[in-house]
Amino acid sequence: MKGLLKNNFIGVIENLKLLFPLAIIFGIIVSITGNASLLSIYSLSITPILLLLVVLCMRKETLSKWDKYKISLPVRRNDIVKSYYTIHLCWCIGGMAIVTFFMFLTVIIHGNQYFYYGFRDAVTLILGGGILAIFIGSFFYPLYYFFGVEKIEITAIISLVVSVAIIVGISLLINVFIGGNVSDTTYYISLIVIAIITCFTFVCSYFLSAFIFRAKEF
Repeated sequence: MKGLLKNNFIGVIENLKLLFPLAIIFGIIVSITGNASLLSIYSLSITPILLLLVVLCMRKETLSKWDKYKISLPVRRNDIVKSYYTIHLCWCIGGMAIVTFFMFLTVIIHGNQYFYYGFRDAVTLILGGGILAIFIGSFFYPLYYFFGVEKIEITAIISLVVSVAIIVGISLLINVFIGGNVSDTTYYISLIVIAIITCFTFVCSYFLSAFIFRAKEF
């Protein structure tokens, strides 16, 4: 398992050499300018973009024939699938950490002038991108194992569109159910509900991906 995680990590690093400098440069620009719109765009987009590049790295494995070689190793197919989901979570946390750092750097430099509802706005921006990134993985991996690498770009686009639609749908349902002004307590309960749905979807996605992968013949 450790070897699989190490290989996945190295494979992703090669494809993220350009994104990391751009993410840092963009974060510095946001912190220096203190532009509220840029801060929101940066906070919500960096983690999903990072994870889209992570999932697209799976094409590289197919081209190098590593995906066929590793199934001949003394590892279970479940562990192979689990390694992708574990790395996905790790990069998701890493993306949210980058966003958190530059968000608070911006606040330190320009003062707390960005969050109308206080701390909960910051939580929304940080977790919003993270939740979207998790949903992307939840839909991408089963579709990837089902359709194969030939349709990986289409699979990534479908996963992004479906993930955005589901998050918007859940948010609208919660807003309709709650209605009116939302207290901090109600807001955080709603956020916890969304987080639980996200985690449940991710776990179910892992079992579905493992099932599809076990059933495939190479």
